[in-house]
Amino acid sequence: GLPPARCVAVEDSASGVGSAANAKIGLIVGYVGASHITDKDGHARMLMRGERSEDGRGADVVLADMADLPAVVAAFGTGGGAAVRGASWVRLPSCSS
Repeated sequence: GLPPARCVAVEDSASGVGSAANAKIGLIVGYVGASHITDKDGHARMLMRGERSEDGRGADVVLADMADLPAVVAAFGTGGGAAVRGASWVRLPSCSS
């Protein structure tokens, strides 16, 4: 298997983001596109705060549309992860719009 630093986690909860951060996952993608999430901006901010991780790390990027995930994973896989992780709050435009 791959080392955690080369893996990607996709999470929509503070607990999931915290677990991924504690596992030292390389890229944590927050997801706010589920129908039960009504305040997408507020939920995105919460995912990025890192309230449940030991070191305060939250989601590195937040998506509202899973169609955007392949591009984010591709950028991370080709070494673009530093740029993805360096963003404080990213909402990529939907690929389906």
